[in-house]
Amino acid sequence: MIEMIITFAIGTIFGSFFYTLALRYINDSIKISPINALTSRSHCTNCKKLVPIIGLIPIIGYLIYKGKCKYCNSKISIKYPLAEILFGILLLFITKEFGYNLYSINLFLLASISITITIIDIKRMIIPNSLLIVLLLFSIYPIILSEDIFLNLYGAIFLFTFFLIILLIFPGSFGFGDIKYATLIGFLVGLEQSIIVLESSLIIGSIIGVIYAIKNKKKLMSKIAFGPFLTIGGFVSFIWGREIIVLYFKIIN
Repeated sequence: MIEMIITFAIGTIFGSFFYTLALRYINDSIKISPINALTSRSHCTNCKKLVPIIGLIPIIGYLIYKGKCKYCNSKISIKYPLAEILFGILLLFITKEFGYNLYSINLFLLASISITITIIDIKRMIIPNSLLIVLLLFSIYPIILSEDIFLNLYGAIFLFTFFLIILLIFPGSFGFGDIKYATLIGFLVGLEQSIIVLESSLIIGSIIGVIYAIKNKKKLMSKIAFGPFLTIGGFVSFIWGREIIVLYFKIIN
């Protein structure tokens, strides 16, 4: 139990960082980077005063100050502790499945960066190149461990080619950030899992897109961020990918 509590706490600390990083990209997408995000202190968006050290403690800081700034009493979004809880649960899940090792740490960071990209894309419809570079760097380790690196290359080529063709046929349907992000995911998961990523992202994206268009009374061709659906596709591939592939082969045979 103590081990789980510590693991969850560590996850919330990373969650606090990555969620704050996403917000800084959203508020200043050009100047901010993972480097200066690490070296700059959080501050209240209203009065601009630095958040007290105790206020930086994930979840606890929010509860101590009752979801408000210590100085100006402005309300702090509940999304902060919710994001911290999400990352805590994510780390618990990964360590439960793969244990406490370098692979689990690397996997958690990959998932965290993907979630950060998702938040930014939803708010700003951009996928920062700096985060894609970081994602690529953390992809190297699991790719080295893969059975055949050429399958990873084929996965990257497959998703890159698919989305590029769609973009050429339907200009504006996707952004170049989506293509780069999809290519990186394909490189990470390999060829077979890339098919799962593609199917999952397109199906879920289509459903959400229709619901969004109906709810907001917009045309079905209205543009929405696709990065989040690529992230969901990546998670579907990671959690259920092998089972889906086995099911495909059973259906074929």
